[in-house]
Amino acid sequence: MCRGPLSLPSQLKVGNFSHCFTAVAVTGLKPSTVLLDLPADLYKNGRGAVQTTPLIKNPDNRTLYYLSLKGITVGSTRLPVPESEFALNNGTGGTIIDSGTAITPLPPRVCRLIHDAFATQVKLPVVSGNTTDPFTCFSAPPRAKPDVPKLVLHFEGAKMDLPRENYMFEVENVGSIVCLAIVEGGEVTTIGNFQQKNMHVLYDLQNSELSSLLSATNFSLASP
Repeated sequence: MCRGPLSLPSQLKVGNFSHCFTAVAVTGLKPSTVLLDLPADLYKNGRGAVQTTPLIKNPDNRTLYYLSLKGITVGSTRLPVPESEFALNNGTGGTIIDSGTAITPLPPRVCRLIHDAFATQVKLPVVSGNTTDPFTCFSAPPRAKPDVPKLVLHFEGAKMDLPRENYMFEVENVGSIVCLAIVEGGEVTTIGNFQQKNMHVLYDLQNSELSSLLSATNFSLASP
């Protein structure tokens, strides 16, 4: 979804829209849902925890939805990355959320820190990059689902405490290999749809806010 006069929400003149992406493995059984102009009291039903973070406007790019990402935690370790690494700087850089991007790309330095943190905490052999580029992958015992550290994205007013299936995936037909669904990108951080699976994400255009509702899985947005 993009902003701008040609976007579907703008053409339909709706105050909000939302989506809930199903996991790739079950998309044939249950399609993803997009909703337009939801009731204002949608989240007042006690179905789960809701947290909200502001949508940031970039005067130099009015078509993207920017967020205020503050930092990233792997396991119990907050990565030594300044907030400026994720912030807009004279219209460049910044953090966006995008339904059309699959895997989340991060700035090179941040991606290397995440790679090192996972390599230290997972305690499994790192697979050669020639085999699994551009992903950070680990060799696991046959038919095992090894423990991996938590991955938490800290935003202004909320944090995204991701369930395992929203940032790790198994490589089919290559033996027992588990990979991190994050890749090295450019100066813009993009929260892709792999990280948004199985949660209801609401874009409140009138109040310039993004909210997420606890879904049927263990995904939640909780106070940072």
